[in-house]
Amino acid sequence: MGRHVTEALRDRSDVHFLVRSAATAQALEGAVRGKVFRGDATNAEDVRRAVEGVDRLFLAHPFAEDQIAAETTLGLAAIEAGVRRIVKLGARRFGSGIAPDAVTGNHDVITDRLRDAGIAELTVLQPDRFLQNFLTAAPAIVRGALADPAGPGARGYVDVRDIADVAVAELLADRPVGSAIEISGPAALTLAELAASFGNALGVPVRHIDVPLDDAWRAGLAERGVSPQTIDGLHDLYTNYRREGVAGLGEGVQRVLGRPPRSADDFATQVLRPAVSSGAPGPGC
Repeated sequence: MGRHVTEALRDRSDVHFLVRSAATAQALEGAVRGKVFRGDATNAEDVRRAVEGVDRLFLAHPFAEDQIAAETTLGLAAIEAGVRRIVKLGARRFGSGIAPDAVTGNHDVITDRLRDAGIAELTVLQPDRFLQNFLTAAPAIVRGALADPAGPGARGYVDVRDIADVAVAELLADRPVGSAIEISGPAALTLAELAASFGNALGVPVRHIDVPLDDAWRAGLAERGVSPQTIDGLHDLYTNYRREGVAGLGEGVQRVLGRPPRSADDFATQVLRPAVSSGAPGPGC
């Protein structure tokens, strides 16, 4: 997400980029016209330095133990420094009767704190599942298997390029749409249908394999270094996907950008297939 937003804003001299790693800071220094700040979003001093003179903020952080601390510290420091508009990356809410999991619920906590702090303009992007998340599974997909624990329901899988486009439009607009903006792809697809789309683009048959949310699933994530708290959050998120079944679609892309969202077929041909061909699918989002 950040990469696409950065690309869209790279030629603007009035943009500040806050990054954590020295390597990313060094890479950005020669690639963007704006100012690059290296720091920790949970460190108020680092944040104040980066937001000085800024009036609009894009706020995004992955689900992690420090997500609430990082986004709250960054958001509140920005408001204190004079930021009047925040565009926050959130998550699509589930239907009535489904209790929020930590992955989606964290966003509500952060959003409430920003509103309590008196932010003048707040846009919360609420996208469905990211298609780019499947890039990490590209080697297995090429071999014909899309293994995923979200169950047999259907969702409006969304291309993160669309989310980034909406974020940039809200950041730069004279009059942003504001409030909550639901974002999805153009159709609700089952994982079997998504696998077929990937297979058509890659020229190989691909089938969905349902992964049970059991001890083996937990152990596999733990072996990859995922923390127990994150595993618990993902377990509850996937359980909610299973409970919801068919998800509604969001009209955010059409509403903000005046065009339809990219489809799963678009993603498969424009992103997945080139990534597989290059042999470097890269991280998911």
